[in-house]
Amino acid sequence: MLFKSILFVDPPSFCTTVEGLVAPALRSRPIVIAPPGADRATVLALSDEARLAGITRGMLLPRARKLCRDLVILPPNPRLYARASRALHEVLRRYAPIIEPRGYGHAFLDVSGTRSLFGPAVDLAERIQRETREQVRLPLSVGVATNKLVSETAVKAGRTSSSATALESLLEVLAGSEASFLAPLSVELLPDIPDPMRERLDEYQLELIGEIAALREQQACAVFGPPGRQLLARARGIDPRPVLPPALKAEFTVAHTLSSDSNDLGLLHTLLRRMSEILGRRLRARHLVSRRLVLELHYTDYQQSRRALPLKPALLDIELWDAARRVLTLANSRPVAVRAVTMTVDRLLEAELQLELFEIISRPVQREPARAQSLQKAIDTITTRWGKKGVLRGGSGDSREKLLAVAAE
Repeated sequence: MLFKSILFVDPPSFCTTVEGLVAPALRSRPIVIAPPGADRATVLALSDEARLAGITRGMLLPRARKLCRDLVILPPNPRLYARASRALHEVLRRYAPIIEPRGYGHAFLDVSGTRSLFGPAVDLAERIQRETREQVRLPLSVGVATNKLVSETAVKAGRTSSSATALESLLEVLAGSEASFLAPLSVELLPDIPDPMRERLDEYQLELIGEIAALREQQACAVFGPPGRQLLARARGIDPRPVLPPALKAEFTVAHTLSSDSNDLGLLHTLLRRMSEILGRRLRARHLVSRRLVLELHYTDYQQSRRALPLKPALLDIELWDAARRVLTLANSRPVAVRAVTMTVDRLLEAELQLELFEIISRPVQREPARAQSLQKAIDTITTRWGKKGVLRGGSGDSREKLLAVAAE
């Protein structure tokens, strides 16, 4: 099995470090970034010196002043941070074919397949660190792993184990060791966990990631509901999310303005079918599946309605169309004619990994019949060669069951 090589790059205290590059007198000073003039302004970013004084992100500014009398408060400077981010990305683009920015300065890099050019991923990470320090004058922490979750956690773990939080760190997690790496770490280092879930973890005194990983699926779901499955997978180091640049993410949204405003369901269902086919082809071309469909309706009176529906990971157009019709029923609750429709599929996973994800956490896998998948592939081949006219569609009453019945014949 070929494993991916994912890097997470994180310039420590990016905003305050950039401010120090512009104004050297601010270096080694406790600095926070906060909006000026607000009565209840909160800390948006802070330097390591401010963190050592007990200040935290999101803290009210009056409280931060009490903790640190010589605190330097600066207003946000988005243009400066964006310029520094672009300079950093100029370095990253030399080595990474796929980059997914995550806030100012931070980014995921997919360097899979670059070994013959730049050597092992950990050596490439060291090279990126060195060139960033020399050319952009920014320290850089890097986590190297097989997925986004573990690489980001590696950066956090490397920082907490350093004697100086501003020190560059580089930590590689080898393929197959993700669960053992995560097990002794605090659950606080696990990224993208909602606050309500963290509160439940605290209530059940689950302090280490390994304690979560040891749970059975039934136990996780009993405590956290359906999101417990994903939490369990992440605690075991499983994360099938792909690294997606912003331009690619935009491909998974389709918008259409009707030639005449209408609320005719037959017309809207036909439109949704076409949009589902476009999104389905784009997903399959990238070997991705979606976990959520979002539908936005724009009405004649300029009001909007937006609803979302969870999806089972699948690649069949008919399933996207079925989901689109269901979410249309939820969203179209007004008697006003529809002017435009926007459909988005997000929460994307890599198609070749999503089945493995659910197998490992012992979830029953609902597999599509092989013939249905073959039928979908045949339809894609025909439409690619002959266009839409190469396939004769049934009426709007067709369903997923009809497609599978035809495939089974």
